[in-house]
Amino acid sequence: MNDSFFGRIADLFTNPGRLMENVGVSPRWWQPGLLVLIVMIGFSWMTIPISGPEQAELMRDSKMMQMLPEEAADKAFEDSLNISPTKKITQSGIAGFTTWIMVLIFGLILGFFVRLGGGVGSFNQALGIVSWGSLPVFAISSLIKLPLILQTESVFKVNIGLAALLPGAEPGSALFQILMGYGDFFTWWGLFLLVIGFEKVFKMGRSAAVLSVLLPWALLTAIPLALSIIFM
Repeated sequence: MNDSFFGRIADLFTNPGRLMENVGVSPRWWQPGLLVLIVMIGFSWMTIPISGPEQAELMRDSKMMQMLPEEAADKAFEDSLNISPTKKITQSGIAGFTTWIMVLIFGLILGFFVRLGGGVGSFNQALGIVSWGSLPVFAISSLIKLPLILQTESVFKVNIGLAALLPGAEPGSALFQILMGYGDFFTWWGLFLLVIGFEKVFKMGRSAAVLSVLLPWALLTAIPLALSIIFM
């Protein structure tokens, strides 16, 4: 199959090694970035009426909200139920662009780490590897989870990973959040792609590539996770 956009999408499933070799020659990181942007905007638009009230209800019982007047929690919950079309568009756009920016920043961070680990390559190639590797994490997972969320009318009940082993757990519990952060199967798929990418493109050994990918990811995931556990 030729090295087209759709050819690379197919290689995500059938031949990740060839995908990353092609990315090394021509990163084209903006292509998966635009797909992530579009999917996340659509996903957010469809799920905000569900995720907003759920998140507001969770925050109402959090340690952080307990330090604020009760009226503030009630107002946040009411606002989540009566979101205007303009605010919905704004929040959806912010979600899409924020996700894309996060992918690019993570690409630059990994580019730095793999160079420290002995890899030889450019930051443009690192952006390409991370951008294509982010498709399972954000685009594919969102498309699969969307109908499940709409059917269950819950974001927290839809988990494709280790958190599904705790179907009755409170979303604010520490164990549930840890499993959500580190146990998502789509995230593992994305990390697998990154390891292959840096191994092939940056000519790294398997162990060095694994360490250069997993260490920054684990540390960056731990920061918001720790804050959430502390204040929830």
